[in-house]
Amino acid sequence: MMTCAWLKRLAVSTALCAVLYSVPGLSHDLIVAPDLIRMGGEPALEAERGLIFVPENRADPASRKIAVHFLRFRALAAPAGASEAKRAPVFLMAGGPGSDFTFTNRWEREQLRLLRATRDVIYVSQRGNPRAPGLVPAMTLPPATLPLDLPGSAEQTRQSQRSTLESALQEWTRRGVDLRGYDILNIVDDLHDVRAALGYDKIVLRGCSFGSQWSLSYLKRWPQTVDRALLSGVEPLNHTYDDPRGLWASMVHLAQLAEADPSFANYVPRGGLIKSLQNVLQRLEAQPAKVEIEEPKTGRRVQITVGADDLRDLVRNPNGFSAGTRLDSLANWPRFLAELDAGDYRYLAAKTWEARTSTERRPLILFLIDNSLDITATRDAYLRKAPEEKWLGDINDYYHNTRDMTPTRRVADDFRADSSIDVPVLLLNGDLDWSTPIENSRHLRGFLKQGHLLEIAGGTHCTEMNEVMAQQPELMQKVYSFIDADFETTPAKQFFASMPKQASLAPLKFQAVTGPSLYEQWRGQR
Repeated sequence: MMTCAWLKRLAVSTALCAVLYSVPGLSHDLIVAPDLIRMGGEPALEAERGLIFVPENRADPASRKIAVHFLRFRALAAPAGASEAKRAPVFLMAGGPGSDFTFTNRWEREQLRLLRATRDVIYVSQRGNPRAPGLVPAMTLPPATLPLDLPGSAEQTRQSQRSTLESALQEWTRRGVDLRGYDILNIVDDLHDVRAALGYDKIVLRGCSFGSQWSLSYLKRWPQTVDRALLSGVEPLNHTYDDPRGLWASMVHLAQLAEADPSFANYVPRGGLIKSLQNVLQRLEAQPAKVEIEEPKTGRRVQITVGADDLRDLVRNPNGFSAGTRLDSLANWPRFLAELDAGDYRYLAAKTWEARTSTERRPLILFLIDNSLDITATRDAYLRKAPEEKWLGDINDYYHNTRDMTPTRRVADDFRADSSIDVPVLLLNGDLDWSTPIENSRHLRGFLKQGHLLEIAGGTHCTEMNEVMAQQPELMQKVYSFIDADFETTPAKQFFASMPKQASLAPLKFQAVTGPSLYEQWRGQR
């Protein structure tokens, strides 16, 4: 039997030592205990926090065990004598890889409230996630600082990505971590082991972004244990790499919305926003620009050299134009293009300075897990032929630059292959989603035997997580009613017939090209 002394290392409740037992028939131990999750003046959330001990590398019979953190929130009003389908818990899947739920912000709590109305909700952290509590190594990549006097380039990016990844791989291998175990199949089987250890026969999958891909991977590997799935910001299994066509189409759509808005029409450059962007890219290809800005904290003036690749990196970033929400950022995107057209490169230089001097450490599992899923050679060749890459650059560069380095095993092509899905699946996607374009959901919809796609006009990535909740709570109530729909008495197809196929958010309020520039706003926010 383990002792409790080691629990002092946990960043969780000390009450975790309350229960420690071996689960019959399983090759791991489980620790669970009650906990409270607090957020400001809000009522504390009661939860059970735990660790499950599983093989670090299930492909190696001699593998050591590691701890995987999970949370369980009990159903608020579980129906008495409910059927198995009505009792199946919701497994909430984070994105990333490397994202985490803390349940300390409004929208995470609101989603949790909707999900646990009559079902338990279980959240399992991704193994190796440095943000997860418990016995988890802080596996991150060292920050990559880049020179300020040279324009960004694809080769510079490649060298930086490879050198920082190589440093991290060497460090964590030296420290005894079997990095081969941090792949898509092991994190799928972590969920499966938690499900079995907690005594559930079937589960409901709920995920956005990589959480949807994690869900689809689980569904591919353990279909007999899935009751239904609610997915958004969808990534089909063979869509780990993004399609430049979908991203470009969404950017063109945003430009058209701005050009049609009377409040912004007077600021549209001659030839339109997209043509202006193309012109600026060509100018910077021919001659990078040297731009002087002030460092926000010190006020020291510094010169930054920016090139076309720096602009590509920024212009396709949906969060790059505001410190607020994604909708705020996209509302500022047309103004950014108009300022560039007028020769004002200061905001581009400021964001480039941020990127080149950042001390952010990215999760190592982002590379390990994504590269283990990878894509087929056929799809990779299709993506590389996209003519939009001329303007966007290689939007999948960090995959292309690192996939030969990571030790995690690749899944086979038949695992990634599209196949029919039998269980009921509800999909949501915004048409301004630049991380997982809406074309992904449209593609997956064709393989659902019992499925429905709700398209959100004006929605961004994981749009239901705050945008739709904030603007259309009644629609969100309808969406989450899918979790408790009784498909034993009412067929899924009948439920989906009552669900709208499209909904619209309020029109974006585009920022006019007046008053303080984006650069001046950036300085004022820091």
